[in-house]
Amino acid sequence: MGTWGSGPFENDGAGDLLAALRAGDFEIDDFCGHVDEEYLEVDDAQAAIALAEVVAAAHGLRPASQELDGIDVAVYVGSLTPEQRAWILTTLERAIADSDTSELHELWAENGPEDLEEWRAPIASRLASLRPLG
Repeated sequence: MGTWGSGPFENDGAGDLLAALRAGDFEIDDFCGHVDEEYLEVDDAQAAIALAEVVAAAHGLRPASQELDGIDVAVYVGSLTPEQRAWILTTLERAIADSDTSELHELWAENGPEDLEEWRAPIASRLASLRPLG
């Protein structure tokens, strides 16, 4: 893994997602279609976490960060169907659930319980704030 931090945009998977959103090349249906239903690979988990942050920013649940410059989050999120929004939430849940379902969880767990919780807690909080939005 080239870049790795506990923040939602501090990794290569999120960087790739943001670049594709800026370029207008990201198709969520293509992304959803390739993500394994059994085990969530690290890049897919990172992208799902970043997508959730995009949704949160569009709804004013988080301040617009520098990483989102050049992306009209309101327009992008407004284009998502209810099924796509539900998929983002489900994938976010899977990303932080446990090491049996998420490679990213497994990698953070290898660092120890403190690092795992530092990474996981903000994502769990974001998930709780997004659930009422559907």
